[in-house]
Amino acid sequence: MPEVRCYTVVEILEKLQMAKTTFTTLKRAGKLPFLEELRPRLGRRARYRADLVDRYLRGEWQQPAFGFGRRRGA
Repeated sequence: MPEVRCYTVVEILEKLQMAKTTFTTLKRAGKLPFLEELRPRLGRRARYRADLVDRYLRGEWQQPAFGFGRRRGA
């Protein structure tokens, strides 16, 4: 299995220039969809996929569009 690069919460906070309380609030509300936590954790430390965070920071993040609620044509 290839090794996946990851970021810790501290590294993500530095990259997003965000306070930990703001991060926690947004994460719980589901407003940070680019965060995918890697399992297992390293002790109590959560790790997140670096490739997804990097894509978001470059402005390349797009949520999958499933088309729910959209009407085509009339």
